[in-house]
Amino acid sequence: MKLKKSNSGIMLGLIILVGFLPLAFTFSQKGTQLLLETSFKYVVWCGQAIILLTLLLKKQDISKNQLIGLSILFVLVPFSFTFNKNGFGFLILNKYTSSILSWAMACIMLVKLFFAQQLKENTSDSN
Repeated sequence: MKLKKSNSGIMLGLIILVGFLPLAFTFSQKGTQLLLETSFKYVVWCGQAIILLTLLLKKQDISKNQLIGLSILFVLVPFSFTFNKNGFGFLILNKYTSSILSWAMACIMLVKLFFAQQLKENTSDSN
């Protein structure tokens, strides 16, 4: 029983890490750059794709509140912005691959949340 909770805790941590991965940055001679603007963008995309496939193929032991929080995280991260001289600019919204992967993960989590709840209600009604 403890192993199951430990695995779900590790999975939850990895999902959160990958959720914030598009906002990761590096320092270079040009200044501060997002990883999505460097050659490491493929690492970010692969991390997001792996979590997406894991969410699709594996049954998760993540609670209802955690699914809601994670889906909000994945919806809002592409809308992160920064202020500059010209007003404000979105950090990763124009990085379409990362934005679409984030929103796809949020959709999968919401589907798991609502359909898992619906399946539980249907099985309890039939008994």
